[in-house]
Amino acid sequence: MTDTAAAGQLETTDLADPVMFSNPYPRFAELRRNAPVSRAFSKQLLGGTGYMLTRHEHVLLLHNDVRFSSDPTSQGSSFLMRHLPRMFRLLTSSMVYKDDPDHARLRRLVNKAFTPRMVQQMTGEIERIVAELLDKVDARGSETVDLVAEVAVPLPLSVISTMLGVGDQDRNEFHVLMERFVVRLGSGSAADAMRAVPTARKLYAVLERLAEQRRAQPDDGLISALLAASEDGDSLSPDEVMAMIFLLMLAGHDTTANLIGSSALALIEHPEQAERLRADPALTPRAVEELLRFTTPVPCGASRTLLDDVEVDGTTMPKGSKVLGMINSANRDETVFERPDELNLGRDPNRHLTFAFGKHFCLGNQLARLEGQIAIGELVRRFPAMRLAVPREDLRYKPVQALRGFRSLPLRLR
Repeated sequence: MTDTAAAGQLETTDLADPVMFSNPYPRFAELRRNAPVSRAFSKQLLGGTGYMLTRHEHVLLLHNDVRFSSDPTSQGSSFLMRHLPRMFRLLTSSMVYKDDPDHARLRRLVNKAFTPRMVQQMTGEIERIVAELLDKVDARGSETVDLVAEVAVPLPLSVISTMLGVGDQDRNEFHVLMERFVVRLGSGSAADAMRAVPTARKLYAVLERLAEQRRAQPDDGLISALLAASEDGDSLSPDEVMAMIFLLMLAGHDTTANLIGSSALALIEHPEQAERLRADPALTPRAVEELLRFTTPVPCGASRTLLDDVEVDGTTMPKGSKVLGMINSANRDETVFERPDELNLGRDPNRHLTFAFGKHFCLGNQLARLEGQIAIGELVRRFPAMRLAVPREDLRYKPVQALRGFRSLPLRLR
């Protein structure tokens, strides 16, 4: 199994297998030891099958080597892309699916709108939203609360909506449509993919309305900043603006919601670590880095397409192949992290790849970190007795391979 001819005999993993949602780590540990280059079935791969990299060093390679293309239209896929519904094609206009120089151009323009200063200015607003949400669930007394629906989702959705200048009605509609779109598209079912088309059209209409509102009445929000961003006479096209709004709304609320929910459970299951954080609030930034590693809200980034034959660990992956870099496996690599399956809120150094690496390093990493630090810190401080309200085995993950998070998280806070 060390050359292209043997590729069909490589270890194969179905990423839709329920265990790959609930507890994929033993499987990944086995692959890192014995088959660091393997095969995977996944809806994230055009055609459904491709290669999978599980070691930290190889996932880094995927993010740094220009032979791994982020453009899904490369290597003969452009015909299929052109015949997808408009909303699906719009996604390929975002910088997530671009290589340089297109990616560098988009990143430069977006960085003019989405700045570190803008994120830091949200600190007080995030603290206010967290306090308001936690006050509401605290007032419920000993009742069961769904941390996902009542805290984890509303917080980042409110924050990114505020930054974009999106009103309450639009943000709620967007969330409902986005949830439906992501779950249907990521379920692995062809019928669900077809059912996602009307939802995609509605999403496009919402984005178009938001962009038109800000063109007519500019404000201090991020949509207006994206519309105004320019450099040397270059600016974002209408489709690029809408693709960026979509990306910010998706990445700006779903991934952070998954981080908050999964972190709450991790701390419930590791009470000594939760107590450690309560006793030393200054540990919060480092604790959130460890929770980002331990929970990995985005198990893998977008698939890459090989622009040339690439050999990794003795296996040659041929030009045109689709490849996934499994971040959730890289974050448990025992050659990089001491006792990787243990939660250690003081872990240092912590070379996790949760925000990817290189030119595609997550644009919203500072916002996600800030929201996580404020929300998780307050949860631990205010609710030292929080615990699951249902058996652990009753928890269900969203059936989406690209995002790892709970559908709901019933807790008793007292």
